[in-house]
Amino acid sequence: PAGYAVRYKLGSGQTSNVYLASHPTMGNLALKLPRPEVQNQPVLRRMFENEVQITLSLRHPHIVAGYAGSPTGAGAFLALEYCAGGTLDQLLLAGGPGGLEQAVRLVRDVAAGLEQTHAQQVLHRDVKPANVFLTDTGTAKLGDFGTGCFVSEENRDRVGTAFYMAPEIFEGQPASYASDVYSLGILAFEVLTGQRPFVGETYEQLMHAHTSSLPRPLTYFRKDIPVELANVVSRAMSRERNRRQPSVKQFREQFELASGVELQAAVPATGRASRVRSVDDGQQGKAVRKGPFGWFRRRG
Repeated sequence: PAGYAVRYKLGSGQTSNVYLASHPTMGNLALKLPRPEVQNQPVLRRMFENEVQITLSLRHPHIVAGYAGSPTGAGAFLALEYCAGGTLDQLLLAGGPGGLEQAVRLVRDVAAGLEQTHAQQVLHRDVKPANVFLTDTGTAKLGDFGTGCFVSEENRDRVGTAFYMAPEIFEGQPASYASDVYSLGILAFEVLTGQRPFVGETYEQLMHAHTSSLPRPLTYFRKDIPVELANVVSRAMSRERNRRQPSVKQFREQFELASGVELQAAVPATGRASRVRSVDDGQQGKAVRKGPFGWFRRRG
């Protein structure tokens, strides 16, 4: 798109190539351009359109900011805040947070971003470390809304990443606020312990694990985790959706209180998203796993 100077390629995702670019007024940013084959594949095209539409409608310190974009046509693009710290997935692959306090802050950041997403009537549907981006100061921001949808939209397509999907999604039920809470609970478990609670080499193995297995408690992996904090995360990971926290807000508040970590007050979630259609600028369980900017070896 006019006005953007591409510096170099950061990587590729399912629907787009991602570049570090600069703009005269916006400075450095991440520029997403749909891959050439996307226009001929309706599912992928819709994913890119969703990401542009939803990202530009959300504003929060813990959501990757969308600056400008056009969802369709030959000039489709999305200009995003560039998070120089990489992804939470990459941090976990490199050994994880430095201690309990940093882990708690990262989970709280993601929860705050997801809380705002829900406040604006949007479901993320793929909450996982690879879709959380870090600033150079370590702040976590929820991003990659390609699988997102408005709550009012019918959604019975089984989307997400099997390591983090709620049991009811495997069973073909529609996504909900509760299924996002479940995925957030899985993410919290992984950030706090460095381990995924459910593992498997195939989709079927992971489906069986989520729908019929119980993970080891967080305190088995890490003795400095308060029992109250472990209970908050375990509740979010309940197989029955009505046993989970009824909202991300309640999860975040319980999580912060139980952690015992002194945290700044969370930015409140406000407002509703608008359906922005066009804004102009002026494989799972294998030996490798897909992140937003390429392939990474799976942990453990």
